[in-house]
Order: sequence, then C-alpha cells, then structure tokens
Amino acid sequence: MNEKHAEREGPGITISAEDLSNAYQSNEADADKLYQGKTVIVTGIVGTVSIPAGGVGRPAIVLVDGNQKPIVNCFGFAVDARDAIEKLKTGQKVTVKGKCMGKVATDEPSLEDCVLQ
Repeated sequence: MNEKHAEREGPGITISAEDLSNAYQSNEADADKLYQGKTVIVTGIVGTVSIPAGGVGRPAIVLVDGNQKPIVNCFGFAVDARDAIEKLKTGQKVTVKGKCMGKVATDEPSLEDCVLQ
C-alpha cells in the first residue's frame, strides 16, 4: 500500500475542530465542497485515543467539543507515530494534519493519513 501522508501534500487549510464540525452540521454538501479531499490542519481537544494492540494497525484520535461530544475523527496515523499518540491525554489540545474525507460512516467529519503537528 502506497502511504501518502498529509505532511507531504502542502500547507493545508487551517481550521478549528469545532468550526469544521459546525460546517458539516450546518450544510454537509457545502462543507464537502470546501474541505473534502483537501489537506486540513485541525486544532482541537483530545477525547479518545485508539492504539491497536500488538503493534498491528494504525492509531486514531477522536477530537471532542467542550461537552466531550465527538466532533472530528482522525485516522490513519503512521505506525511510527504510536509513541507520540500514546502520550496524549484526554482534554489536551492538539493539532492534526490530514486529508478531509467528509462524513464517512459517522456523524462527524473524518481525516485520513493524519500526522501530529
């Protein structure tokens, strides 16, 4: 599998996790036109971190709003980012760069091929 990470795709669109989520909640079609398929740099609050057991699979982060409601899913971190992701704490502010996939099987927008900034 050819892994094309967001860090190699240029500067990206900077937006807060809440603003990205609000754009998708307000008008998904318009948000897709603005963000889907593009590299975005999203700053938000860590809700949960998923680290696959046994070193198999790729880590993921869910960003949440002030009420701990999931608002942006961040998938496809490189396996070598595992150590940095394991150190993240719930409530910590992070910036993630990735390719916006729109709403993919969830009610929240998702980023793929993510890297921590």
